[in-house]
Parts: sequence; C-alpha cells; structure tokens
Amino acid sequence: MTIGSRISKLFASALIVGWGNIGHAAGIAELYQEARASDPQYAAAVADWEAVKTTVPQALGQLLPQLSLSGSRIKNDMVNEVRTNPNGGRSTQYDFISKSASLNLSQAVIRPQAWLNYTQSKDQVRQADEQLRQAGQDLILRLSQAYFDVLLAEDNVLLAAEQKAAISELLKQAKRYFEGGVGTITDINEAQARYDTTVAQEIAVQNNLEVKIRAIEQLVGKVYRYLAPLGPTLALESPAPANVEQWLEFSMANNPQLKAREASFDVSQKEVYKNFSAHLPTVDIVASRGRNENPGFTMIDNISWSNTVGIQVSMPIFSGGSMQGRVNQASALKERTRSELETTKRGVIQSTRQEYLNVVSGVAQVKALEQAVKSNELALYSAKKVKRPALEQASTY
Repeated sequence: MTIGSRISKLFASALIVGWGNIGHAAGIAELYQEARASDPQYAAAVADWEAVKTTVPQALGQLLPQLSLSGSRIKNDMVNEVRTNPNGGRSTQYDFISKSASLNLSQAVIRPQAWLNYTQSKDQVRQADEQLRQAGQDLILRLSQAYFDVLLAEDNVLLAAEQKAAISELLKQAKRYFEGGVGTITDINEAQARYDTTVAQEIAVQNNLEVKIRAIEQLVGKVYRYLAPLGPTLALESPAPANVEQWLEFSMANNPQLKAREASFDVSQKEVYKNFSAHLPTVDIVASRGRNENPGFTMIDNISWSNTVGIQVSMPIFSGGSMQGRVNQASALKERTRSELETTKRGVIQSTRQEYLNVVSGVAQVKALEQAVKSNELALYSAKKVKRPALEQASTY
C-alpha cells in the first residue's frame, strides 16, 4: 500500500459528510471542500500555477511565424527654388502627402535562446505542478491540525466539566465528613481551593476552544461550532510495509517538495545555457510586401510595390562583457539551487524516518492508553466499593 493510498484511507476514515448548518456536526470532508474553495493561501497557490502555465505558449510563440503590418502617412511641405541669375530667381512651394505600407513576415530558423526558453518554460510548469500539489497537501495538514485541535479542545472542556463535578462532590463529601465528626476544616478548605482552581481551568479551556474554532474559520471562511467526532470506527494501523527504507524510496520518488526542487534545478541549468546561447548566431527567414506612394515635386502619383524574401543572420560580437556576466550569474544561481536541492533531499529523508517512527510509536501509545483507561476504570470501580461503606457509616452520625 502506498503512502498516498494510506493517507487517503486514513483521511477517509475521518470523513463525515454534511453541511455546516447550526446544530449540524460538520465532518472533515465537508471542511476540506470548503477550504479548497475559501482558503486564501491555497487560492494564491492556484493563481501562481495558472500564471506559470501561460509561459509555455508565450515561449512557443517566439518560435512560430511572426507577422506584422506597418504603415505611414506623412504630410510634406517643400519649397523648390530655381535661380536664373545670381541676383534672383523664382521659388515654388509644393504640398504633398507620401504614404507607405508593408506586410512583414519572419520565421525563426536557428534561435538557440528561444528554443531553450521554450524547454525551460516546460520545467517551470512542472515545478508549478509540484508546488500546487504541495499546497494541496499543506492544506490537508493545516485543516487536519485545526480539526483535531477543535476536537481536543472540546474534550478538554468536557474533562474540565467532569473534574469540576468530581471536585464539587469531594467538597460536599468533605463537608459531610466534617459535620459527621470524621473530617477537619482543613479538608474543606483544600477541597474548596481545588474547586476554585478547576473553575478557572474550565474558563481557560472554553476560551481555548473558541480560539481553535476561529482557526477553522480562517480556513473555510465561516464558523462551525459543531464538528463530527472521529468515533470508535477510526482504525489506527501500523505502517505497511513495516520497512522504513521502502518508505524512504517512495518519498524520494514522490515527495512534491523534492520534485519541485528538481524542476527548479533544471530551470536554473537551462538558464545558464540560455544566457550562453546569447553568444551564438541566429538565423531567420524574412519576407515582406510593401507599397509606397510618393508624388514628390512632380505632383504625379508615384506608386511602387516591393516584394522581398531572404535569410537574415545576426551574430553578436561584443557587448561590453554583459552577456558573459549574465552567464556567470546564472551559473552561481544554479549552484545555489543545487545546494537547495540537496538540503531538501536530506530533509525528506529525515522527516520520513521521523514520521515513520512517530506513527509506529503513536499507534503503540494509543493502544497502551486504551489499556490504561480500562485499568483505571477497574480501579475506580474497586475504590467506589471500598469507600461506599465508610460514607454510609459517616452519614449515620
């Protein structure tokens, strides 16, 4: 069974579907669906993903034919002066309009930088896919943490109420013992102090419950005061397979954070190649069709058409060292990305081992606590049977 299927199975075990009306116990499935639609952090991740997806068609467009239309309309005011002798002559003023228009087509043939930019954009989309997947997992973790925090806070409120009730009974019992002559005023004062402390603790846990409820509101955008408990049907299972090395292998192949880092390294590597390719020549096929209308001094329509087709080659020679500087900068950033990738790998290994051990020990701890509950219930039952005769005897005084 894979990690994904195990998480889905455990997640599904806690799902209780319903709508968040007042009085309705909302389950984690409903909260998750609302969080996907309302959580601003996840919405920002989706927007980033959608923005990155547009880089592929943008980069591809640089490799496809480019078609443009240009034109001009120019008003000319010119004076033609003709000298018939050194002392004078005549001049003629001409006003005319010249027009031109051209349709230009170019097709990249050899453009290493544009091609690398296109392949790099695919790596960027791959990185964005993994980042979105990571954001989805983070949303599940944040929601689960908030959900279980509320359930724990509710249990603490119930526990505080039960403790207050129990200590209240002890206070009454101490007063009865004192009235029966088998207790002291010190016992009453101690019981009263414990009761007052429990009341203060109850106020604190009720406040904490309100804080945890508001944490869910931050994720789903509305207040849910009734959450469905897990119930006894939630199965706690040990990891299968029970081999941490297999979990490590799976994590290294599927962890979205690690896969995003790998894609980021590919992007940085192509950035180096892309900057280096600025030194290389480019070859384009160009074609144009133009029309020019220029009457000039003749005031007669002078219209000409031109058609051109050719190959345009461009070769950078010297740019003051700026291109090489960009190559060096991209190389340094690539090494930084390599270090970040190695850090993420080590972090995935460490967290996988830690979480594996946490699950194993957690399951064992829950089973031990279940047994402890049974033992304490038995001890409580025995204590009640022993204390009941003494209480009955004290009440006869």
